[in-house]
Amino acid sequence: MKNRGFTLLELVVVIAIIGILLRIATINFGTWQQKAQIESQTRTLFATLNEARIEAMQHKQPRSVVLKVGGASYNFQSYSSENQSRSAGVTTQAQGAKFTITEASGPADNITQFDVRGFTSDTGTFQVNPVGTTALVDCVVVGQGQTKMGKNTNGTTGGCSIE
Repeated sequence: MKNRGFTLLELVVVIAIIGILLRIATINFGTWQQKAQIESQTRTLFATLNEARIEAMQHKQPRSVVLKVGGASYNFQSYSSENQSRSAGVTTQAQGAKFTITEASGPADNITQFDVRGFTSDTGTFQVNPVGTTALVDCVVVGQGQTKMGKNTNGTTGGCSIE
C-alpha cells in the first residue's frame, strides 16, 4: 500500500526555496521603489522650474525657484515687479522632497529667477541624491532659455548627461 503525501524533508526544501525567492523579491522591490521615488522627485523639480518659467511669461512678473542648500525642499516665489530684489519674493508654493537636492553648478544664492520673457541668467545643474542609482533621470539642467532632465553618468554631482 502506497502512502500519498509529502515527506517532511520535501516540505522543508520547498519552504526554504520560497523563502529565498521572497528575500530576492523584497530586495529588488526596495531598489525599484527608490528608483521610482528619485525619478518622481526629479520630474517634479523639472515641472516646478518649467512652471516658474511659464508663469513669468504669462503674468509678466519675475518668478523664481529657491533651493534650500543641502536640503530636501524648495520654494516657488513671485515678485510684484522686475526691479524687486531677489530676496523680497513672496513664497506662493513650498515643495518638500524625500531626497536632498544639491546644486552641482549654478547661482551661489541657490535662486533660479526667470524674467518676464522666461529667460534666466541663473543657469545650473540640480542633482537629486543619492548619486549612482539606476534611475533613468536624476538631474535637471537649467539653461538660459530651456530646462532639461538627464541622467548622472559619472557617479558624482555635476555629471548630468542630456539625451
